Amino acid sequence: MTTSTVMLKPSAPALPPTVGGMPLIGALPRLIKGKFDFLEAARQKEGDIYRLDLGFADAIVLCHPRHAQHVLLDNMKNYAKGGAMWDSVRTMLGNGLPVSEGAFWRRQRRMIQPAFHHQRLMAIADQMVAAIDESLERWEPYAQSGEPIDVAQAFTHMTMNVLVRTMFGSELKAGEAEAVGAELTYAIDFMLRAMMTNSLPAWMPVPGRARYQQAIRVIDEVVFNVIERGRQEKGAGDNMLSMLLEMVDEESGERMTDAELRDEAVSLFLAGYETTSVAMSWALHFMTQQPEIRQRLQQEVDTVLGERKPTMMDLRQITYARNIMQESMRLYPPAYWIPRTAVEDDVIDGYHIPAGKMVAVMSQVIQRHPEQWEDPHVFDPDRFLPARSEGRHKLAWLPFGAGQRLCIGREFALMEGPFILARLMQRYEPVAVPEKVAQMHIGLTIRTKDGVWVKLNKRGE
Repeated sequence: MTTSTVMLKPSAPALPPTVGGMPLIGALPRLIKGKFDFLEAARQKEGDIYRLDLGFADAIVLCHPRHAQHVLLDNMKNYAKGGAMWDSVRTMLGNGLPVSEGAFWRRQRRMIQPAFHHQRLMAIADQMVAAIDESLERWEPYAQSGEPIDVAQAFTHMTMNVLVRTMFGSELKAGEAEAVGAELTYAIDFMLRAMMTNSLPAWMPVPGRARYQQAIRVIDEVVFNVIERGRQEKGAGDNMLSMLLEMVDEESGERMTDAELRDEAVSLFLAGYETTSVAMSWALHFMTQQPEIRQRLQQEVDTVLGERKPTMMDLRQITYARNIMQESMRLYPPAYWIPRTAVEDDVIDGYHIPAGKMVAVMSQVIQRHPEQWEDPHVFDPDRFLPARSEGRHKLAWLPFGAGQRLCIGREFALMEGPFILARLMQRYEPVAVPEKVAQMHIGLTIRTKDGVWVKLNKRGE
């Protein structure tokens, strides 16, 4: 007598658990109402990976650094920049570096990368500090009068001014900079809404869409005028635009077209001024709420710099300023999630990731993960000291992304932020306005709601 054995086919991996929501609109109202508390609560209940119905999209949320490494490094070829979020961003950035892919992205990256090399950043350091000082002159009336100043708004002007000096040189007029800044601010806020409405027909009325299209027209007009002036004065300016106008791709022998230059210029504006202004706003909020942090920074600045202007070489010594910026971007990363779309089926943590599914590397949640960060909700710049960083996953902090698509302006921002803090501390002691405590506003980025209000006490008085 023989016994037959039945071989059972292994079952396919299951989908991650789902966080419930309402018909049509999913969990979006809960997310908006609870801010990021909702996402962290879902992680605690369901684990580091779960499905989230947002109404306009069904996303798989990834909450651990190992997920970021899988999607952005180890298996990055399987995860593309597709889906509602990227479609929304492309309506403004066209095919700029943050959204382009494949051979075109590689070509653009090759051409733009020299503008951000270390030697190039050293060459523009003095211009950067001069632009910061020029903007700080606008703060002086508030220090003299004792009136509160909204530093969130002031930092927007400052970081735009830095971009004007270093990227466009004398090619961008002051009025044009103000116009671009105002229109970019509106566009950034609208794009999250556009994610939910982008699939609707163009003829269907969408609140704010006409205003958004007008904003893009204003941005385009200014940027194309700047590019044209740059062509007419080719080689006259020592700035990034001049470099891009002169650049020839070594492999194809091609220059950038006007449309390509436009897309890259707008992308640099969006990424360049928004990232640093948001980080500095939150840094000032925490420094005024925890005066001991401000005092330590002032001591560092006084010891290293005294009253002289900082240089590129000083960045190695004003480390607490850099740690403050990093901690600000840990708690409130300007780009709080990194969406991708799976090209082919995949498996993450034993769960099935279907082809075509959106995955969301949730930077904001990863950067508060209790496995990686002690007291994750506390603002503590010392957590970036080398001794306290040992054993931490390399992608536990990723406000600039990671891997091949690491933000090209990362070092630019990490130079600009400490310079801003140093020059600010040399002049003023910012103190809190108790009745105006900063709150979070979620748009395409994490900004402050209704600003960050401080009073400025002049140093030495």
